[in-house]
Amino acid sequence: MKIKVNKKKCSGCHLCEMVCSLSHVGAINIEKSAIRIRKDDLGTSLNTPTFCLQCKDMKCIEGENVQEGLEKKKFIWDKERAERCPFDAVMVFHDEAYHCDLCGGNPQCTKVCTPKALRV
Repeated sequence: MKIKVNKKKCSGCHLCEMVCSLSHVGAINIEKSAIRIRKDDLGTSLNTPTFCLQCKDMKCIEGENVQEGLEKKKFIWDKERAERCPFDAVMVFHDEAYHCDLCGGNPQCTKVCTPKALRV
């Protein structure tokens, strides 16, 4: 399962970030969300939802003695993994990295995205 993004439809409302943090950490705090809306103010002015792409070849855990399938299911990671992500798609706040775990197979961000910029 993957979440697809249509950045032309993203309104920048941040509801996806809010529901992500609320469903995972029990509080609305977009800094503790695995998805972030990035706006290209100097170019296209498009909002781009950014989150873990669930890569087949996960550079972020390369060299670690872990089971890839289990790590994909974890929401909070060590921040060093975010630094190894070639897509800058694992979000960091203080000493923790917030990784999209697809909400255990039921992505909440896609449910609250009213412009339908996010879909499974």
